[in-house]
Amino acid sequence: MPDPKKQEYYRKNRETRLKYQREYYVRRKARLAREKELGLLLDPEEWTEEQKARVEYRREYHRQYYLKNRDKIRMQRAGKRAKQKRAE
Repeated sequence: MPDPKKQEYYRKNRETRLKYQREYYVRRKARLAREKELGLLLDPEEWTEEQKARVEYRREYHRQYYLKNRDKIRMQRAGKRAKQKRAE
């Protein structure tokens, strides 16, 4: 069972948390845009190669994750499809 004391704390501080999260994402977005701008300005080839390496790393990570958890993912997807059909 959930702890009522914790639930009350999170309910009470929800707006504060959401405000902090929004501010964080705005700051992060600005920082990433600035890093991209500097990377392209200072050494465009290196920055482009680095971005390609990051994309390849993420692609491989997701591929490995899917292979490891294939059965579980397929069951979840089948469950979602069945739920959608029932809703129609």
